[in-house]
Amino acid sequence: MVSVSTQQRSSYLAQQQLYPTLQSANNLLTMSRKTKKLTVLPDDVLYNRNLRAPIQTEIGETPKAKVHRVEWNKIMQGDPVEINPSTGHGYKIMTVNEWSARWKRNEDFPKCLHCDSDNTKEHHFIQTWCRQKKKWESELLCLDCHAFSWRSYCDPDFQTPEQYQKQYWEQLVKNKAVVPATV
Repeated sequence: MVSVSTQQRSSYLAQQQLYPTLQSANNLLTMSRKTKKLTVLPDDVLYNRNLRAPIQTEIGETPKAKVHRVEWNKIMQGDPVEINPSTGHGYKIMTVNEWSARWKRNEDFPKCLHCDSDNTKEHHFIQTWCRQKKKWESELLCLDCHAFSWRSYCDPDFQTPEQYQKQYWEQLVKNKAVVPATV
């Protein structure tokens, strides 16, 4: 049997009562692994907060992301597609709902850009963070109108590590070339 002190129990009960309050205020919570306490995540670590440029959007009949483009064409033509290896093997003719059953919903951007439906599933999401700058892209499939909604964002001064290093070394070489040689 595990004994729990009164202080631990009251702390636990306080967290349980506080959790719905923070949830309703649209704050995002995480549970600390070490202290087992609820923590509110700051806005600067969330991909969809503190955006400094507009979100680019597109609507398409086929996916813009390459990841499911071939399968989508097969499903629309009624051809068999490969079964997810975690559920079996071989090929099967699938419906759109069956094919997208394992995808999750994007709670940050749940609306279809074409028909404004909430019945969407996200099939593609990539985010990159470098030196506190962010870049991300997301694509949803609407299960009502079968349109794909693409959203992407990039901070204006975002650079990949390669671009940053290239700029650094070019600037270094340029500064060395300007300095007159001393004998």
